[in-house]
Amino acid sequence: MRTVYRYLGALSALGVLLIGDATAQTAPPPTLKEWFQEHDKNHDGRIDREEFYQGIIEIFYFRDKDKNGYLTIEELQGVVTPEVVKAASRKGENGLTLDEYVNALFKDFAAADTDGDGTLSFEEIDTYVRTNRR
Repeated sequence: MRTVYRYLGALSALGVLLIGDATAQTAPPPTLKEWFQEHDKNHDGRIDREEFYQGIIEIFYFRDKDKNGYLTIEELQGVVTPEVVKAASRKGENGLTLDEYVNALFKDFAAADTDGDGTLSFEEIDTYVRTNRR
């Protein structure tokens, strides 16, 4: 299942891939390993649903340039196509609410969680990203 990768271009690759253009334009984006280490808040070697959720929230508000609680196609430009945004939108609109954004990315979380334990290891994320690259 490649839902969010397809949906939101793994929003910069699992939206984890949450990395990519979500970082400051002057700094290079973090590697996947760096992203993983930064978001593994309890340092247990796994990203749980809460840690993943917090990463999604951070990226949503980073991308929401006009701070209206809605990501437009323009705010997602270079990350996903307008068709992808419309597919992820419940109403087929030209943007995503926080709930729509979160729901799409949690589909990727579930798909990447190959052992079904409700957490993601670095290896699960790395495999998911490599398998689903466009």
